[in-house]
Amino acid sequence: MTKKRRVLVSIFAVLLCLALAGCGNEGTEQTKVGSELTKIPVTVQAVHKDTLEKTIPLGGLLQAQEEVFIVAKNPAFKITDILVEVGDYVAIGTPLVAFDSRELDLQLEQAQLAYQRNLELFEIGAVSKYQLEQTENAVKNLELQKENCLLLSTINGVVASVNAVKGQLAGSTPLVSIVDIDHLELPIQVGETYISKLKKGTRMEVHVPAVEEETFSGVITLIPPQINPQTKAYPVTITLSNEKGLLKDGMYGEVRLVIERKEDILVIPRYAVVDLEEKQVVYVVENEQAKMRVVELGLTLGDQVEVVKGLHEGEMLVVEGQYALKDGSPVISMTRGENK
Repeated sequence: MTKKRRVLVSIFAVLLCLALAGCGNEGTEQTKVGSELTKIPVTVQAVHKDTLEKTIPLGGLLQAQEEVFIVAKNPAFKITDILVEVGDYVAIGTPLVAFDSRELDLQLEQAQLAYQRNLELFEIGAVSKYQLEQTENAVKNLELQKENCLLLSTINGVVASVNAVKGQLAGSTPLVSIVDIDHLELPIQVGETYISKLKKGTRMEVHVPAVEEETFSGVITLIPPQINPQTKAYPVTITLSNEKGLLKDGMYGEVRLVIERKEDILVIPRYAVVDLEEKQVVYVVENEQAKMRVVELGLTLGDQVEVVKGLHEGEMLVVEGQYALKDGSPVISMTRGENK
């Protein structure tokens, strides 16, 4: 064989080897691609511990803690002026209604003059001490009646009603009513099943839909010893402060009573659980494979459920794609939140 022919044979052999090697690599790559395509895509999240509280709503209408109805001292007084309107905030001692005092003014002026005369006569022994005291008491009595010509508020609060009519006699019915809304009461009806879960002095969060931007803190101030035979419930009272004045008498308020609370428990989404025949199962990912776990569930709250048995904290739980899985299915997983 000539030298030239030997060179050509060598080149051909090299090219043949390269071609065969290329075909082998291509087959390997195709095998890898095929393997990836058989993996089921799933979303996972770590199993964690949390607290679950089961609650029930209890509501009622807010009531003023105190309401007073103010009556004139003398029903024969004639109303000359009404000094407040419904909704006005008043303090103790604020004038509410004025009565005609002209006749009393004249009587008081005459009584004071009589007292001054008797005082001068008493100093020279012309009248007795008893006579002096009589005229002095007359002055004091008229001064008191004069004071009663102004109807005054007896509490701090808001004017709830005004029944006085200018020009009419005061009479014996309440002319003004005032409610103390600095503190309000929320009455709730609690059944015998749950009454033992409440204690006097316990703080509770009160939600008032009419004032959505605020949450109010209340305190249980009354737990009656006896059930109401008509309602078959205990009328419990919660008292709350109204420092900002946002709450009104008659608004609806609601509390949530915790009837069951579990802390430091394994919690998973309820939708991650698959009902399989008579079992409840979940899937966790281990080494790119789905592993089926039979679980025992406990307290359920919304879309969260307690896992009593079958899982461990930190395991990667399948929360999307679980219905396409079997035990041992190859998976490609994405942790929840990675694609955000």
